[in-house]
Amino acid sequence: MFNRNYQLILDELSQTLKQVDTEATDRFVKQILQADKVFVSGKGRSGFVANSFAMRLNQLGQQAYVVGETTTPSIKEGDCLIIVSGSGSTTHLQLLADKAVAVGAHVLLLSTVMDSPIGQLADTTVVLPASTKHRAEGSQQPLGSLFEQSAQVLLDSLVLDMQERLDISEETMQENHANLE
Repeated sequence: MFNRNYQLILDELSQTLKQVDTEATDRFVKQILQADKVFVSGKGRSGFVANSFAMRLNQLGQQAYVVGETTTPSIKEGDCLIIVSGSGSTTHLQLLADKAVAVGAHVLLLSTVMDSPIGQLADTTVVLPASTKHRAEGSQQPLGSLFEQSAQVLLDSLVLDMQERLDISEETMQENHANLE
């Protein structure tokens, strides 16, 4: 049972990630690297994925913040907001995107839907053609598991890309790792 299930997950991940537009991921990375500060947000498990990406960005030496934390500064022109949302229509996240656009910040979206309400506000949308809790077809996994897993793997692969572009060593990332845990 275990072997069959993990192989199913790996196969679904592979099939989903093979369909990602590499030009969109390249724009996504360029906008992150050009930003003064990066802010991330998502809800539920997608929020956990966004938070882990912010951690890696900080370890790469980028200024990254999780929206809603008490120490998160104001977003401003020249910054970017990354939203991880399977539907691209979560009301609270759309309000954040509206605010970011209003101050002149860039909005980057990781979603399953290109033309979603948040996607219409986004400078760049990377589409993961995965099932979500609102659209179950395409996966045998429950709810939005495939989207969340795909988002995590995609963002981790972008970290590797940025690590190479910035010429950041593993040792430097270790030095940037939180030491008050």
